[in-house]
Amino acid sequence: MPIDIAAGLALSKNALDIVMAVRKAIREKKKLTDEEIRDYLETLQDKLVDVKTALMEADEENRSLKAQLAEAKRMVDFGAEFTTGEGLYWREKYPYCPTCWDIDRKAVRLGKVPLDMDVGEIWQCPIHQVQHVTQQRH
Repeated sequence: MPIDIAAGLALSKNALDIVMAVRKAIREKKKLTDEEIRDYLETLQDKLVDVKTALMEADEENRSLKAQLAEAKRMVDFGAEFTTGEGLYWREKYPYCPTCWDIDRKAVRLGKVPLDMDVGEIWQCPIHQVQHVTQQRH
């Protein structure tokens, strides 16, 4: 069962409250039975395990979000180098699928279809299998 950070912090506070209650009882020279001590320790252990779980889940989520952000930044940087022409995106003299980029933000390089044409070329998206005809040779 996932625990969010706020719940993890609340559990930490509960654990500290238990420790403070035991310390107060010791300070006031109150005798705690073995069962009371065992109950305090078991409750404390349960709370600390839940806190550890919450921290691990928060760390995992944080890493995942950082990876997603890094990928998004990488794609923005990659797309910044695109030029447009003949209905395609171009980068370093290679065409990229406009559908893949515009809809999915995937930079999918088109493959050249071997066809003997006097003018222009045919390029095909490996994902959608859509062909794009250019008027010039590249």
